[in-house]
Amino acid sequence: MRAKKAFNILLSALILGLLVRAIAQVGWQQVVDAVPGNPWFWLLFIGSYLLQPLVEWHIYRRWWRFGWESFGVFLKMRVMNEALFSYSGHTYLLVWAANRLGIEFDPKAPPPRILGRGDGPGVDPATSPLAAVKDMAITSGLAGNLATLLILGIALSMDGASVLGAALDPRTLKILMWSFAAMVVLNVGIVLFRGKVMSLPPRENYFAFGWHLFRVVMIQAMLVGSWAVALPGFSAETWFLLGALRMMIGRMPVPNKDILFAAIAVSLTGDSSVQVAALMAAQGALILLFHAAAWGVALVQERAAGPRAAE
Repeated sequence: MRAKKAFNILLSALILGLLVRAIAQVGWQQVVDAVPGNPWFWLLFIGSYLLQPLVEWHIYRRWWRFGWESFGVFLKMRVMNEALFSYSGHTYLLVWAANRLGIEFDPKAPPPRILGRGDGPGVDPATSPLAAVKDMAITSGLAGNLATLLILGIALSMDGASVLGAALDPRTLKILMWSFAAMVVLNVGIVLFRGKVMSLPPRENYFAFGWHLFRVVMIQAMLVGSWAVALPGFSAETWFLLGALRMMIGRMPVPNKDILFAAIAVSLTGDSSVQVAALMAAQGALILLFHAAAWGVALVQERAAGPRAAE
């Protein structure tokens, strides 16, 4: 118990230290100037932040039977995935679930099935947290990529292709398109060979996929809605197109994504690009504050709920 408590303290110190350092580097006067006081902006922006941990809490609750006392775990999961590195939050969730379910590592036991369900019905997520977390990471990626593909298709029909061509040099545009094609091929491969990749019963994966798809679409809608409220001078078509392109770039394995998106935003918004860039930068700074607040709320909730929530 002492080692676990010491680890949690060190982890919190690391996360909060990283966030405080990042927050200290922000020019907060510029953030205050760029963020509107409209309550709809704050409602949409806060909703876009909280929806992800809420949906993940709902999905895992189906299998692991916990209540609101464990919501802080999913707040921490989101913060770690963004403040540390991708999937660090999933690792934290896996360790928490194994402790909560009383699962201990036995070196003499046969290795559990975590890749593919074989000819059977699939692994029970209630007793195999590793398979559950792995499948949820995959279904989340599939849902995000499908939503991106659908929204991008609509955006391209709204003159998105010409915007990309005007904003990017041919070499960068080619790299972007090939990266997107590779992503599509990878996802098609996962779907075709899902029996060898996914471990949970199909019904559970479909359940999770539906909720992840809902999450991705709603978060995107709320973010675009917050932009439209903050800068009402643009058409809904412009915001939709900008949001779709941002969504696509965010899922591409390419460097300097922020710079790439800024170039597209300048091309799309013209003389008002400075205002758009300021709003995006302000929202990025607010995310840092939200991360720090979310981690603090999770710590308070764990203390109030007792050892069961923090196991």
